[in-house]
This record gives sequence, structure tokens and C-alpha cells, in this order.
Amino acid sequence: MISFLNPLLLFGVLGAVIPVIIHLINKKKAISHKFAAIDFILQTNKRISVKFKLRQLILLILRASLLAFLAMALARPFVKNFIGGTPEKDVPTSNVIIVDDSYSMQYSDNHESFFMSAKTAAMEIINNLTKNDDTAVITCSSLGSQVLPELDYDKKNLLNFIEQAQPGFATTHITPALDAAIEVLTSAKASIKRIFLLTDLTRNGWDIDWFKSGNEKLRSHVSNIHIIDLSEGRELKNIAITHIEPQINVSERSAESTIKVIVSNFTPTRIKNLLAQVFLDQKKVAQGFFNIDTNASETKEFYFSVEKGKGHTGWVEISEDSLNVDNKRYFAMNTSNKLDALLIDGDPKTNIYESETFYLEKALNPGREHASSIKPTICSIHEVKNFDFANFDIVFLCNVETLPLEKIHELDKFVKEGGSVIFSLGNKVDSNYYNNSFGTLLPHRLHTARTFSSDSPLSEEQPLHLKATEPIHPALRILSETNMSTLSSVKFYRVFYVDPAPLGNCKTILSFSDDTPALIERQVDRGRCVLFTSSIDRDWTDMPVKPFFLPLMQQLCRFLTGNIAEEIQSETLAMHEWQSPCPEDINSLEITNPEGTKTVLQPQVINNEKSFLCNETNFPGIYTVTVDGKPHPQFTQKFPVNVETTESNLDKISQKELAALMGGTNLTITTSPVSEGSEVLMGEAKKTLWGTLLFLTICILFVESFVSRK
Repeated sequence: MISFLNPLLLFGVLGAVIPVIIHLINKKKAISHKFAAIDFILQTNKRISVKFKLRQLILLILRASLLAFLAMALARPFVKNFIGGTPEKDVPTSNVIIVDDSYSMQYSDNHESFFMSAKTAAMEIINNLTKNDDTAVITCSSLGSQVLPELDYDKKNLLNFIEQAQPGFATTHITPALDAAIEVLTSAKASIKRIFLLTDLTRNGWDIDWFKSGNEKLRSHVSNIHIIDLSEGRELKNIAITHIEPQINVSERSAESTIKVIVSNFTPTRIKNLLAQVFLDQKKVAQGFFNIDTNASETKEFYFSVEKGKGHTGWVEISEDSLNVDNKRYFAMNTSNKLDALLIDGDPKTNIYESETFYLEKALNPGREHASSIKPTICSIHEVKNFDFANFDIVFLCNVETLPLEKIHELDKFVKEGGSVIFSLGNKVDSNYYNNSFGTLLPHRLHTARTFSSDSPLSEEQPLHLKATEPIHPALRILSETNMSTLSSVKFYRVFYVDPAPLGNCKTILSFSDDTPALIERQVDRGRCVLFTSSIDRDWTDMPVKPFFLPLMQQLCRFLTGNIAEEIQSETLAMHEWQSPCPEDINSLEITNPEGTKTVLQPQVINNEKSFLCNETNFPGIYTVTVDGKPHPQFTQKFPVNVETTESNLDKISQKELAALMGGTNLTITTSPVSEGSEVLMGEAKKTLWGTLLFLTICILFVESFVSRK
């Protein structure tokens, strides 16, 4: 059956009468002039007249056909396809419309976005269904958290759902959407079951492995799949910021920041002089230009100063293109104030390398090589009377044999009022003295010291090693996978064992390889205490020379003093979870998204640990964290949410590949724009004829010009 996308233009066929009218008007009757000599050529004139009339008739037909074919070509005829599950008008159908709402659908090339075209197409499909057809609409974002819709006969409800739909900021998930559509159609009663997929056909949304089992499900439960390519088969071009990595270098006087920016060119042409700008706290602080080869990336570093003692947020952006969502990436950083730490050295040495606090001091403040926000002060047992614990944020007792009684009381008061203390042991420590003097602060009572002197694999007394607890304590989360893997390489030749029963609310941060506690934390009123059951120098262990020692000591100090927030906040991807440990005294947390919407979180138990979990990361931007409407020192004040950059590569999956993946499934793919009519959207257009007619028109024009010159 032949139909027309622009049937009104068929009136142009009437133009075929124009050559006929012209032919009739120009037809002249010859004037006869009789004379005797003319008779002998009459027979010749009759033959010439026949040829002339035939030529004129041919020209008339050609010119009339020229106008008629041109009019029909402009009307854009096509042949409808009623094969592959496309029903007759009176046959009820069940339909699932899948709308791709990933962020690549916000692509707009001097037209409306693909997503707006998808909404228009979905509405037109629904309007062309009959009252006996039931339909469900599925979007691709967050399918795991969606309740699958039921098939509905009410067009008004369906149209209202589509009208309210908005493009998301997640990546494409086509195959999970197909799974969901199959589940919806499995319970449908209609004999004809169809899936309409409205997408831009970007490759990253198609899980090729899914079709190994999904292909059979499609053939068993779906009569026809009709894919509408909203990109109209075009090659899509995009430039994106695919990675940013800020760093802070804090010194006594200032804080300098470096941000590494990677921009990727997903176009077939080289990009020249692409402007990239860095904004910090709403002000532009740096800019530069990128020159990127085809399908390649370029990295640049930008430098700027930041104010110390406060948090900062910002973003990096490049010039606009057809997909603006990935042209901006956000970051957050915290140049925290100095933490003051008092290191009481219970075993000072003339050779500073042998002192109890040498490695600890270098870890807390490495100097020129690595600026730190922690300022250590060292004193001996004899000098401790000159220091007021209240002037410090944290106190280390490093192999301290005894402490004056008044300083013990002062230390107890210091912790209960919110201070922190870390006990590290050694050869001068007497377990009975510690249990009696520091019993209100120790997480466990000290028992006995045990020596593991041999490093031979044949010995039963091999050195102990470290391992992280499950779940991993917040103080360890700063450690990289490499550093975590080196925990087991540490050797301990002497340790203190502790009584199994804890003395309060305790958590084990690190354990030894024999499962005895190595690093234990205890909450005491408003403060915290930590017990390290070995030495903090190299007398009993080689831990101080391991790569993880520096970040562990610094993060432990930040955790104990309520400054757990890292200097550089790791980004959260849009539509992914944000998680943070929950302190004992916090019952709720507020997250405010970039649009100003606030979400109140309650603590959850995740892997036996209380944590806050936020799933409402729907928009890229800066999110604010507050407790009772105010920032809290134990939480990062702000964290960035960015889009996942796999969606930035707009490489498309070909129709040939799709046909191969869905082999045996009734599949139609339309690349025509939405304006070409409802028949195309319903998958009824098998072949267009206007191109053939236009070619015939050109051929007729050529023949007409040839005949007219004869």
C-alpha cells in the first residue's frame, strides 16, 4: 500500500495540464495558398506533418509527466509494511515505549534536543493507538530503583507521564530497559506485543553480552521491536572534560592549588584553541587553551592560590558545543586550619634518629616535601609540666614510663572535654602502671608483652603482620589500594597483648595477623583515645618506614580531632550513592542539592557500621552537608557530583550490528525525523519512493531537452 507523508502536495499533479493548455493555445491553423505548382509536393508535406505531430505529442507527454512526477516526489510517497507484528486497525496490541533519558539525549545541534524529539515521538505513538491498545512507558535512568509500570489504556495518564519526564544525568541503560519491557509484556493478554525504543543509538548503552540470553526472550515475548533513532542517523560530535584532579600545597603563609584537567575530543576533526577556564568560589582564577587531535585527549595543569583555613568549591568549564552537560566538572577542597599535636617522648636519645618520636614527627609534618596541616611539638617527661594540654588538639604518649599525677588528671579532663590522646607502647611501659593510671582512658587493659624474635620461615615465632578490620575504619579510608596491600608487609617483633574485654565503647582499627588488636579506638565522653599495642619507632617494628605510615598518622589525627574530611573531596557520580560514616552523637544529616532541595538522612547500618547514605545525587554540581542546619567538623561541608564520562563518547552502534544482535526478532529501525508522520513512528514505513520519483523526473527533463532540440 502506497501512502504519502505530504499528501497536500499531490495537488501539484494538476500542473500536468499546463503543458496541454500551452500546446492547445500555441496550436495554429495553417493558411492555404493555392497555386498550380504546389500539388506535386502535397504528398511530401503529409509525411512531414505526421512526424511533427508525433514529436509534439512526445514533448507534451514528457512535460506533463515532468510536473506530475515532481509533485508526487514532493509528496514523499512510501510503501507501508504490515509484516512483523504490525497489526490491522481492529487487532488489540500491548506496547512498551522506552524513552532514553540519559544525558547524551540532551544533544542539540541547532534544533530541539533529542530528548524533546523523543517526547514528541512518544506522544504521537500514543495518540495513534486505539482504545483497545494498552501501553506502558519506561525511562532508562535508575531502572533498579523504579517500580515497573503496569499496562494502561488511559492515554491521558500516559501523555501526562511523558509530559513531565525530564532528561537525566546518568548513562544509557538500553538492555536493562529491554529486560523491564519484556517483564511488563510477559503478563499482557494481547496477541501482538510491541516495543518502541526512542534513543540516539549511542554505543555505550548496549550490553552486547545481554543478547546471548536476551535474544531468546525477545523472540518469545515480543512481536516487534521498533527503534526510532532521534539523531536521524547522523554522526554525533562532542568535546568533554573527562577528568579533573585538584591538589593543595599548604605552607605556613599560603596555600597553592594545582588542578589537572583532561579534555577529550570525540570528533573527526582536530580542535584548535579551545578555551578552558577554572572558577573558584564563583570567580575565575585561571584559564588556558587546548589543541586536541581527532579522537584524542590532552592534559593541562592550572595553578592558583586559595585562602587557608576554609573550604572552597569550584568548577572547570570549556566552550559550549552541542552537548553542554559534560563541558563542566565540579570540585571541592578544604584548606583546614592547623592541628596542634603534643608529642611526649618517653625515650629521647642523643641520636635523633633513635628517638621515640622521630618518625612520628616526620609523618605529621614532613616539611618541604609535603606540607601538612598538623603542627607537632615535642617534649620530654621532664618538660611536660611546662605544657598545658588544653592548648593542643591531640596528645601522643610515646613509650612514656610515668606521668606526674596532676598531668594524669589534666589528661583525663582534656579527653572528656573533647581532646584526643594516643598511647604508643615500648620497653619502658609497665602494664600495671598503665592500667591503674590510665584505666579511664585505655580501650583495653594491658596484659603482657610478647616477643617474636625470629624472621626465619622455619621458626614458630615469626613476626606478626597487620591487617585491616572489616568493615574498614574511617581512619583507613584515605589509604590507597597499594598502601592497604602493604599492611601485611609490616613486621612486628614485640607487641603487648590486651585483655579481651573492652573498657568502654571501642572499635578495632587494625589487627595483627594472629587476630589480636593492634590499633584500638575508644570514645570517652566528648573525646577519643587510641591505643597502639606496639612501639611507634623502629625498636619493635619496621612500620614507620612503610609508605602508609604518613597518611595513616595524619588521617588518624584528623579523625580523632573531628577533621576527618579530606583536603580534596572525591567526586560522586550522578545517580550514584554518597556515603559517610556516622559519629555516635549524630542522629540526622541534611544534604542540599544544587537546586536547593534538602534531603534529611537517617543513619543506616551498612556492613555492621553506622553510616549516612544519600541516593539523591540526581544533578551535577556542589552538594552541601549540614547537621541541624550548620556545618559539622566531622563531615565534609560540600562534595561535588559530576556526570560519568563514558556517556560523552557518542560513537553509535550501527543498524547492521543491531540486526545481527537481534537476529530472528522482528526489527524495524527508523532514522526519519519525527515530522515525517505517525506511520513512520509506528514502524509502518518499509521503503520510501520519493527518491525514485525524483530520479525519474531528472531523467524526463534530460529526455525532454534532447527531443526539443530535434
